[in-house]
Amino acid sequence: MLAFMVPYDAILCPVDARPAPRHGEPPASIFNYTLPFSLTGWPCAVVRAGTSLEGLPIGVQIVARPWREDVALAVALRLEQALGGWQRPLLLRSRR
Repeated sequence: MLAFMVPYDAILCPVDARPAPRHGEPPASIFNYTLPFSLTGWPCAVVRAGTSLEGLPIGVQIVARPWREDVALAVALRLEQALGGWQRPLLLRSRR
């Protein structure tokens, strides 16, 4: 992984193959694309990159080289500024 990152300051990856689950619902699977970087301990940040047709947030993760939290956070800030960052969710009635 270190050899792959030599030409890059950071990489952008999906967080999951699906949008975030609804509050209180379990994730569709236990695997997501953040797992390999969590296991390495590399600095990562996740920001909102869009919204699904169902109104659920879609995230993107920023991964930097070891000990470069400053890079991951700087890229996350720029992405949030460009993409609108956190947005208040549309509150829907409970499905009970």
